[in-house]
Amino acid sequence: MLLEPVGRLLREIVGDTGPDALEAHVLLLHHAYLFWAAGERIYQISEPLLRQAVGDKRITTAVPQPAQYLQLPELRVWGSPHDASPPEPLDGLFVHRTDAAGSIAVLAIFGMRPDRPGFSAVGLDGRADPDDPSATEIEVAATREDGSAAFGPRLDGGTAAGLFSVAHAGELLLLTGRLLALLDSG
Repeated sequence: MLLEPVGRLLREIVGDTGPDALEAHVLLLHHAYLFWAAGERIYQISEPLLRQAVGDKRITTAVPQPAQYLQLPELRVWGSPHDASPPEPLDGLFVHRTDAAGSIAVLAIFGMRPDRPGFSAVGLDGRADPDDPSATEIEVAATREDGSAAFGPRLDGGTAAGLFSVAHAGELLLLTGRLLALLDSG
């Protein structure tokens, strides 16, 4: 970010906005660069594979490539990228390895839809650990406060339409870990 070409690019993209917008663009630029440098590998997640991931209990943080994009079936997974924002469709997940053992970085891309330009992005780093985290791990809660099942639809009519929802960052990490486990198993 401190390199002159990167700073110039960020000024062109972001302009004179606040630090939150700058941070979001830096995160996107970082994930996009790693994705490009790793060969732009996209994994198209089918609806049957998505349903299997939602119901499966296996998780992993092992990634097949240093960086990739997991593209979800269109308009099947919904979530609110920010607390005050309405639900948006989850297009997919940029995923790359981090320096921490067993940890991945995820950038979820929400809102790729024809009725507006742009999208929302949510970034997180973490481990998908089925057991209690050790003293050196960060726990990301993957349970919902209301006790409903992970990935259960939160939109009216979502169950009848076969939709899924991610309620928070923990569910994003859990979904990513479950999808990676299915990719890893072939």
